[in-house]
Amino acid sequence: MAKELKLSIYIWGERGVGKSFLARYISPDAIINKLSTTKPIIIEDFDKNPSLNFKNPFLIATGTKPLSKETIKKYFSIDIELKPLKEHKEDILEFANYFKSQAQKELKIQKEISLENLDISENLNSLKRDIYKRLLLPSDKEEIFDILKDIYKTNHKTYEEELCLFERTLFSAMKEKYTSKLKISEKLKINRVTLTKKMRQLDV
Repeated sequence: MAKELKLSIYIWGERGVGKSFLARYISPDAIINKLSTTKPIIIEDFDKNPSLNFKNPFLIATGTKPLSKETIKKYFSIDIELKPLKEHKEDILEFANYFKSQAQKELKIQKEISLENLDISENLNSLKRDIYKRLLLPSDKEEIFDILKDIYKTNHKTYEEELCLFERTLFSAMKEKYTSKLKISEKLKINRVTLTKKMRQLDV
């Protein structure tokens, strides 16, 4: 409706919920963050300085906070709040598949990746990063071995420091996956007391 009727709109919500995407969809030919009285414009972060010294019949603005009723009435026809992903989790998989398809084309990588436990801490921003990271990460330990070998050729520390880094990475990953120290000790075949001592030393 906004696109067809050219309504002035304020779009707000958390970082990464798709405000700029929606603004560009409503008016793909708009000028971004430049004042104009003849062409539609998109003003980002409008909530930081909610005032204009000109009148534009087709204004789209974005922000992270709601505006006062007086400001909305003065500059806009309607305001739209975009909710964070955690409040509409049923859409996560659709967005994930969209980013996966986009990444596979851009990176020319066709391997399959898991779409479980996706990062939505920063909404679409972190979700997209997570999908690209999963596609770019090595799929087996041989690839990881080759990458580490190249890294060590150019940059390395002492044996003890590198071993500590490996153990810290391993224990951090296991802590995220299993949470229980008892479970970690069972999976890694390491004494629970030794595990606790090492995790404390490594500040895990």
